[in-house]
Amino acid sequence: MSLFLPVIALLVAVAALAYAWKLHQELDKAAGRLDRYNRAIFQNSDELRKLRETLDEQMAALRVQLRQMSGDGAFTADTTVREAQLLHPEASQILAGFHIGGCASCAVEPDTALHTVAEQNGISLPQLLGTLNLLVKAGTDGHAATNGGSALVKIPNVALEL
Repeated sequence: MSLFLPVIALLVAVAALAYAWKLHQELDKAAGRLDRYNRAIFQNSDELRKLRETLDEQMAALRVQLRQMSGDGAFTADTTVREAQLLHPEASQILAGFHIGGCASCAVEPDTALHTVAEQNGISLPQLLGTLNLLVKAGTDGHAATNGGSALVKIPNVALEL
């Protein structure tokens, strides 16, 4: 009887060890599946983000095209930064002149409305819209956009001599 109890204890310990090993194997398989699922979710999320960016770009282009076809090429307070850049090729330079989206320190979200950008950056909205709308007026007149003789676009301070 004295040998019987240690043998039973040894068998129970071996069975527990085998069960723990089996659980560890199943846990490794589950961790591998979880890693695959996480990679798939990340890839799908990245693809969804790219599709959303493409959709935003196409929607802005369509709104600009609709605005141009209707004959209303003017910038308004609800025009987004992306739409402004699509509406006129020199709008980016005007925005950069106001320190809106021209460099890393003054970057803005492209789908933010001009009134929001002006408010966040302490810029006079009528002045911003007036300057941008001079581009539209200059485009119809065929003259360069100027404001009292000074150019509205940001000109680099680099002189090239040949």
